[in-house]
Amino acid sequence: MGAYDIKVEIDRSATSTFTNYDVIKGTVTLVVTNSISLSYIQVKLEGIAKTQLVIPVVRRKGKVDNRVIQDVHKVLYDASVVFPPENVRQVSLSKDFTLPPGNYTYPFEFKIPLNSSCVKLLGITNKVLINKNFDLLINNGNFNRGIVGSMAKLMLLELSGQQGQQGQQLRPQQQNYHISSPLPPSLSGIGEFASVQYFVKVTCKRSSFLKTNLRAYDPFIFLPLDLDIYQPPNDEDYREVFVRKQLIFRDRIPEIVGVVMPPEANKRKTLPLVPQYQKKGFLSRLFDPVPSLPNPPRPSKGGDAYYPEIRSKDVPFSFEVRFRHPAFLVPTKPPSFRLYLVSDRNPLRYTLGEYGRPEDSNGLGVVYLQRLVVDLTCTTVILVLQTDGSNQALHNALRDENISVCNNSYQNLMFDLMYCKRTKSASATSTNAAPGDVYELEIPQKYFANCVLPDHLSPSFKTCNITRKYTLTVEASFSNEKIGDFRSADEWAKKVKSVDLVFPNIKLLSGLAMTSSLHSSSKTNLGEKAPPTPPVRPTYEPDVKVPVPAEAPSYPSAHDEKSEPVEHLLLPTYDDVVRESSYQDDSEHNRARRRYEQHEQYYNNLE
Repeated sequence: MGAYDIKVEIDRSATSTFTNYDVIKGTVTLVVTNSISLSYIQVKLEGIAKTQLVIPVVRRKGKVDNRVIQDVHKVLYDASVVFPPENVRQVSLSKDFTLPPGNYTYPFEFKIPLNSSCVKLLGITNKVLINKNFDLLINNGNFNRGIVGSMAKLMLLELSGQQGQQGQQLRPQQQNYHISSPLPPSLSGIGEFASVQYFVKVTCKRSSFLKTNLRAYDPFIFLPLDLDIYQPPNDEDYREVFVRKQLIFRDRIPEIVGVVMPPEANKRKTLPLVPQYQKKGFLSRLFDPVPSLPNPPRPSKGGDAYYPEIRSKDVPFSFEVRFRHPAFLVPTKPPSFRLYLVSDRNPLRYTLGEYGRPEDSNGLGVVYLQRLVVDLTCTTVILVLQTDGSNQALHNALRDENISVCNNSYQNLMFDLMYCKRTKSASATSTNAAPGDVYELEIPQKYFANCVLPDHLSPSFKTCNITRKYTLTVEASFSNEKIGDFRSADEWAKKVKSVDLVFPNIKLLSGLAMTSSLHSSSKTNLGEKAPPTPPVRPTYEPDVKVPVPAEAPSYPSAHDEKSEPVEHLLLPTYDDVVRESSYQDDSEHNRARRRYEQHEQYYNNLE
């Protein structure tokens, strides 16, 4: 340690992952072994969304070079001066303050807002803001000498009032680049291509320009609230979204075929079934006391018994993935989708109903689920603004990452379409069949309960220069007969049909919802007391007698200045009740603050 040492620490005793409306508290520790002169000690709360691209640049004589350009956005910015105290700054005319040797500790606290600060940090030419402490904030663009020169010329023209045509040439064309959006989550692990970092920074501003300022950082992980999902219910919440594809097993023959008996036969007897005839060998016929029956006779016009002609049939059905609207997934949580086999054929088609036994299957509708594969594709789209202060161009790029969620092999997991029930889902309206003529059979969730997303995945988000979105792919493999040897590729190719369902732009959530404490924090500024909570009057059952007190309680008057306003004693409104009913339980909220780990890159190159 040298003559001076500065350190900033965030209090993580309550949580290691922060969200909107959390109050971040901590301390700044300054160790001074020799006297030091400072202008101030400032603590900043910052969030930076950074993108980087390598673009080809054509030089003279056709030579092409690669140029690295970056785009940096301040999505979160707040600052507080912890030394000297505010009362000293207001009365002192001195710009320098000397601290003798010793250990100094300064507390700080910030509240994390809901929305990004990027739109608010728009200064000269939409790039730079000079705040009251004369710090230069680069909000976006590739900062270089050309920008400095163009900005200086533009500032001089604006200050002199000579903006004219020359000023218009220096001013870059405005583009719909900055957007107003919620704070994005922490993002790392894809190098310099895209990152979102949050940290608290302390700066000891030295009084002399020749001396280096002291700085220290403490990064933290941010995970936003899911405010767009947990809203009061309305008609939209009861819709469903789905993806469906059809398969057809052609020319199938029922495994069991009934026999139509003559009219004069005893109808109370159990109807016989057509036996399965097999051609026996010589030794079998020699030692078998019962002779083999011949092939079943063909229908006879004059005979009493009627043996129907067995005809092959096609068995069409659809595989469907269904979500509640809007479709979303939450890492570490059970899958929020359901799987179905959907058919527009009456389930009686797959029974022995025409032979008086509708409760028995004829085997025609039996299908076997052999494999289920669920994959997630993470797509990161970035924008980089290239500018020299007067001209600018937007470059974009994307990067995909495939994640295997589950790869389940079932080995002849049987489902029978005879058990399909008439669907009540709105997804039935998408078929060509009339409403009410669609039947479904749900695949129990226990067969894909392991389709859980890992906890390191970032929620979906969109900010000025970074967009993270996801695509879910569910592939199922079916066969119409059992597979004997699963190691045989030929048998698999001959018997199995596969279908894949793709859900583009599925929303990935953080799992964090608003709580009553966060709601109170969102309505309170730092340094102020939370507004009093309206008392809820007790409710009583109609058949319970309530004892009347000897003296009626006296309620404060609206004109009594010493008493609380009458509004605080009123019952909550309907909107308040609906909002509070959607709050997440504190224990569930704490569990949802999952261990959202970041790559080691997250803790380096914080500016």
